[in-house]
Amino acid sequence: MPNTIEGAVKENIIARLNNLTPETKRRWGTMDVTQMLTHMNDAFRISLGMKPAVDKSNFFSHYITFPVAVYVLPSWPKGEATADELNQSKAGSKPRDFYTELEFLLKMIDVFNEREATKIKPHPMFGKLTKQQWRDLLVKHLNHHLRQFGV
Repeated sequence: MPNTIEGAVKENIIARLNNLTPETKRRWGTMDVTQMLTHMNDAFRISLGMKPAVDKSNFFSHYITFPVAVYVLPSWPKGEATADELNQSKAGSKPRDFYTELEFLLKMIDVFNEREATKIKPHPMFGKLTKQQWRDLLVKHLNHHLRQFGV
């Protein structure tokens, strides 16, 4: 797999993101669509070193939970806890307007693709990841939340 979000994967994600509107309703969970976009932007920011995150990973979360969550489970369980840095009621960013968050997320995909692999930062729950591991995590995370909003 490539360590960038490109080709058909990128096209699919962009098409699905562009099907969202400020009125798109969630199928589960508590975030509205703008909050979800902010949440995903924070995930990209952390990977790129644009948002500080405390590495709270351990052997189990890095070597067991990460590969199972990303490579074994067909989809993530609904309602799982997230890192404080991604939780808007804790250390997550406060949402701006829908269109700003959407455009920023589309740009973050390109910024991630262009970032040198050696500049990728640790994940707060899973620790040091390669760029390819971050890519796989971000794509699965995006798919999870796009399904949450029916796109």
